[in-house]
Amino acid sequence: MRFWITKNSELPIREQLVRQVMLGILSEDLPPGHKLPSIRAVARRHQIHSNTVSAAYHDLLHRGWLELRRGSGLYVRSLQPASADAAELDVLLAALLRAAGANGHEPEDVLHRLEQLIRPREYTRLLIVEPDPGLREILQVEAQEHLSVPVEAIDLAALSNIPSLSACLVAALTTRAVTVRQRLPRGIGCMTLRLRSVGGSLKDQQAPPPNTIISIASKSAEFRYAARAMLIAVGRDPERLCEIDATVPSWQERTTAAAMVVADVVAARTLPADCAAKTFRVIADSSIAELKQLCGG
Repeated sequence: MRFWITKNSELPIREQLVRQVMLGILSEDLPPGHKLPSIRAVARRHQIHSNTVSAAYHDLLHRGWLELRRGSGLYVRSLQPASADAAELDVLLAALLRAAGANGHEPEDVLHRLEQLIRPREYTRLLIVEPDPGLREILQVEAQEHLSVPVEAIDLAALSNIPSLSACLVAALTTRAVTVRQRLPRGIGCMTLRLRSVGGSLKDQQAPPPNTIISIASKSAEFRYAARAMLIAVGRDPERLCEIDATVPSWQERTTAAAMVVADVVAARTLPADCAAKTFRVIADSSIAELKQLCGG
């Protein structure tokens, strides 16, 4: 099993280990009978004290999540529910976690969402954490278009300078969410923003002839790279795709040779009026709908 350890988190390392093992068992990533890595191996790999790992394992053993096999090590214990009703509930929860995982949702996302459904919170602002400046601006604009609460976008380093995260919904793209969660105080969740595919964005758009040029305009290099990859995936000729850095002065002049310009919501605002443009939105519709439900739209 691979652990994710953050040494500057407000959540103690011991508790990080405990929670990750428990989530692994609940999601069946750690099936009954699975042998956990030794205390020494975990301590050496993550450069933490062996006593910390030992305390986490002892806690899990005491709670009944693990069992000790003398001379062999610690193994995931087969959970024995107290009643038939509990057994049925365990089956339902395991199926939920498997289905969510198949659709790209981490166990932490499921727990955060269940907590919101059971004990609803009223969020008064949205905080998007994104290291890429261009992409940060794009995400902020897209989210603010649909929400009535203030939307702020910051880089990862600025997260520690936020005085209070109470009544604040923290969100990040799928590729950043794990890192962001590790930086958050205990009890503060991070919503995963799912990505919308370029193929989906272009499905209702009349495609230009195959021998024409499509330009991809954005301040974000990551946006341009992803859009290029996805356009190639839906059959566009790589030689006919042109990337335009929207941070360069007079970048709009380079769009005139293209039959179509794929742009993000920020770049699209300053495209020439006669430009055949298609705005590619980064955040998936399902994530926008969830944001509106949590923050009000």
